[in-house]
Amino acid sequence: MTVLRCQGCGRELPRGGLKYIVELKSFADFDGYLEEYPGDIEDGIDELLDAMEDVDPNTLEEDVYMERTYVVCKLCRDRFARDPFHDSGYEEGEYAAKGTLH
Repeated sequence: MTVLRCQGCGRELPRGGLKYIVELKSFADFDGYLEEYPGDIEDGIDELLDAMEDVDPNTLEEDVYMERTYVVCKLCRDRFARDPFHDSGYEEGEYAAKGTLH
């Protein structure tokens, strides 16, 4: 039988025991500002499309939208909820939500 382990700390999660699913979703934000392009916009679009031809489609997709799912123990779930970036510097306020929330 396969042993299920916490993806945060590696601790074994016994069958029938307490475990949590943590879902992480990130997506590109747009603040409504577009810089003026210094030339013909059609040329700029062509340059962008040419540059994208050499990039893996999965990489392009993950630059715009990404989802991850983790199975974790209670300790790791609580630690993540309290301090997701491991910097103990989270504060709500002016910089809590940048750009446009969807």
